[in-house]
Amino acid sequence: MPLSRQLVLSLFSIFLALFIGAVWISVSNTKNFIEQQLSSHAQDTATSLGMSITSYIGDKDMPLIETMVNAIFDRGYYSAIVLKDADGKVILERRNPVSLEQVPSWFINMFPLSPPVRVTELNDGWTIAGQLSVQSDPGIGYGQLWDNASDSFQLILLMFLVGLVLVWFLVRMITIPIMALVKQSEAISQQKFDRVELKPKTLELRIIVDAINLMSERLSDLFGRLTNQAERYRDFAYSDELTKVGNRRAFDLAFEQILSDAEHQTSSFLMFVRLSSLNQVNCNIGFLEGDAYIKTVSDLLSEHLNKQDIDFTLYRLNGGDFALIIEGIDEVTCLDLCQQLIDKCNAIEKSEYESGTAQIAAGSFNYGDRKKAILEQVDSALTQANFNPLKWQAVDKLQTVQSNDTWREKIKALLDKDTADFIAQPIKSFSGDEIYQEWFARFPEPDSKQHIPMAELIPATIRLDFSQKLDELLVRCAFTKLSSQSGTVGLNISRLSLLKPSFQHWFVTQLTQLGAQCSHLVLEIPERCLFSDTNNFLSFIVNVQNLGVKITIERFGAQIASVTHLRAIKPDYLKLDGRFTKNIHTEKDNQLFVHSLVDIAHGLNIKVIAVQVETAQEAQTLKDMQVDFVQGFFVGAPIALEC
Repeated sequence: MPLSRQLVLSLFSIFLALFIGAVWISVSNTKNFIEQQLSSHAQDTATSLGMSITSYIGDKDMPLIETMVNAIFDRGYYSAIVLKDADGKVILERRNPVSLEQVPSWFINMFPLSPPVRVTELNDGWTIAGQLSVQSDPGIGYGQLWDNASDSFQLILLMFLVGLVLVWFLVRMITIPIMALVKQSEAISQQKFDRVELKPKTLELRIIVDAINLMSERLSDLFGRLTNQAERYRDFAYSDELTKVGNRRAFDLAFEQILSDAEHQTSSFLMFVRLSSLNQVNCNIGFLEGDAYIKTVSDLLSEHLNKQDIDFTLYRLNGGDFALIIEGIDEVTCLDLCQQLIDKCNAIEKSEYESGTAQIAAGSFNYGDRKKAILEQVDSALTQANFNPLKWQAVDKLQTVQSNDTWREKIKALLDKDTADFIAQPIKSFSGDEIYQEWFARFPEPDSKQHIPMAELIPATIRLDFSQKLDELLVRCAFTKLSSQSGTVGLNISRLSLLKPSFQHWFVTQLTQLGAQCSHLVLEIPERCLFSDTNNFLSFIVNVQNLGVKITIERFGAQIASVTHLRAIKPDYLKLDGRFTKNIHTEKDNQLFVHSLVDIAHGLNIKVIAVQVETAQEAQTLKDMQVDFVQGFFVGAPIALEC
């Protein structure tokens, strides 16, 4: 029960007891006073009337006695007047029934009046001539008692209500600052360091509010320094100082991670961009102009690539050499992109660039390829590009395997078949408990038992605008299988679909129909989603979370997502990018960086998952760094789900 309600109920109970007690005491005192008045009134009447009729007792003058008694009795203040002779025989009696029409019976039963009978002896000289008894009428007393009780009740009730209002305001004065402090404490636990702007009028509460605000400011500063330290370390270890893009070390880690990532096999391409005239500019004009040349081309590449709806990362390898890793596109898109980049570079060409602005080479690579062979092929193509009038050259094996028409027919047949297979890989704690399984979709060839290579299918669906329909098929099939699963399941959905309002609405509708099974679902979203239309995407994520679905941000660390975005989305899990966990037991720099990411995540109450864990040494190092869960061949290889 809330403190405010406890205070109100407690004070209400006290006030109610005071109210009842005050009314009871007031009425009881009035009752006693009225009974005394009735007794005194009866005694006075008996004495005065007795003295008046004493001389007429006997057979001397009864009519006169009756007249005198009637004169007193008819006034209505008496319930009985009885005259007896010396032998105790009643010689005159008058009685009046009690009339209580305006007084409730319950009140009479609760506060009964018992007017006493007062007796006086009638002396005729030295002898007792008779006895006169008088009893006052309680009806008038009940009326007075009821009126007094009503007036007392109304007055005390008014005071009671005024007191309750004052108590309510007092409780509000106390509880509003307390609730503000509670909310701030909850916000601090989620790394939201807002101030309590309310200034309580109560000195003690004001001191507490000031202390909490001071603590919030210091924690905000501490967490900000921690975040900045992680970002500075990432920049120092993995960013080029001049261009702010990834450096050679970052490229090596990312390239090796993709080549060894068995879970996320996708079509990937490597481009080399070489500034053809950098040596000439450095020698003829100076290194400052050379740096400006490098920065201009780097910004040009980044600006153009950011406008494309592709998953890319740009690196500066050394001097005037850049590398570009692009995932999830096909050969046609890659070749078109080469021409677009060359056109952009040619547009900024100057007379000082004697050998042209740049030359480009491109080659494809997939999971399992040898790093050295791929680098040699693309580097050889880069040399050939210098002699190519187009200024770009693709590795010889780059060619369109299937036409758009062929892919369109294949995808339509796949969608018409409306089925998908899944392979599952567990995510476990270091004690071996399974947290959830990540499901990877596989789509069978329409006319065979083979599965379509995802590295070819995904780029084709993007190019032909089928990605949303493919994701909808994946979700429908997964939800159908989910009902037969006892554990929790993680699903990957493409960034393109997740950012479309039409898909968001459709997905929330499907989750609503799924009902209670939503609590067994984890939605894995790429880190890049955090940088696109944040407000709309945040609203979608909140709707999904409200239905019971958990959220995982995957490939975390590749971009260092803004902590502000993480605070807003509040995911349940973060999956570290595989490039930082591979061989982490021997990579001191990666250990420092991952440790800082884990500290940030745990500060936000987010669990951390390490992926591509393949050896006991990697697992032990990650455990020592407080990583919560692991995924990879070390804890479980992907297995096909039974249909």
